[in-house]
Amino acid sequence: MTAVNGTGTSTQVGPPLWLLAELTYRCPLQCPYCSNPLDFARSEQELSTEQWFSVLRQGREMGAAQLGFSGGEPLVRSDLPELIAEARHLATTPI
Repeated sequence: MTAVNGTGTSTQVGPPLWLLAELTYRCPLQCPYCSNPLDFARSEQELSTEQWFSVLRQGREMGAAQLGFSGGEPLVRSDLPELIAEARHLATTPI
């Protein structure tokens, strides 16, 4: 892969090692120190299960060795078990 830095010079970079999937901005806790953008949490415009499957597959195809879930609170997604199962399946599939 080639990346272009701020000065316009291209640099060879390796594959991503880690894909951190921000599954949702929703969160029931309202912690005062949290930097979660609350305006996004109200939008309800999250990716579907199938769209996340595609993102996870693309990350693996690019070479990501680890897949992680974050957000707001990923546990508010009803499809979290399916997303975890797909990530586990991809983890055992050769790149």
